[in-house]
Amino acid sequence: MLRALFVDFVGSLLIGISVVVFAVGANFTPGGITGFAILVNYLSGLPVGATIICMNIPIILVSYRLLGREFFLLSVKTMVISSLFIDYVVCYLPAFTGSRFTASVLAGAFAGIGYALIFMQNSSTGGTDFLIMAVKQLKPGLSVGQITQVIDGSVILISGFVYKDIDALIYGIIYTIVTSLMIDAVIKAFGAARMPRPLKQFFVVKAL
Repeated sequence: MLRALFVDFVGSLLIGISVVVFAVGANFTPGGITGFAILVNYLSGLPVGATIICMNIPIILVSYRLLGREFFLLSVKTMVISSLFIDYVVCYLPAFTGSRFTASVLAGAFAGIGYALIFMQNSSTGGTDFLIMAVKQLKPGLSVGQITQVIDGSVILISGFVYKDIDALIYGIIYTIVTSLMIDAVIKAFGAARMPRPLKQFFVVKAL
């Protein structure tokens, strides 16, 4: 239990750094719920972490039965911890002031390692992982990759209109590619053998 909490803290810290230090400061968004929360923060000033939790509530209600009790409860715990880190811990770190390209690469690297650590504990940060599983159940003919591309791609596309900057699209795509590669590399190197087969298949396919 303590080990799992420690990993949640480390993973959440890395994800929080990715979001607050790099993505928010450089005006680009990752895909999924986190990216949408960043857009809401940009438009309204609402806290990113609190927005993530609020947006997850309807997703959780819809997808609870599909996830299994253990994975569901672990994911909710991790989601709350990571959201609190974003709003109350990482917010005190200085924003990165280098190039947006460097910010997108570093954001992807930090996020990829953070997500991989959490996935290896058989948990997730909720959000689109819940949503993707739910859509897969409703539309079994669609692949996980196709669903992920539609959901994440939609958020990244919207970000270009919100920021009124085509470069925001490019850096969002770079972030997504780096994150996926890092998740895949870390899990294959250190943790794939420790993950339950259904969860391992989901995240390995999602990272491709």
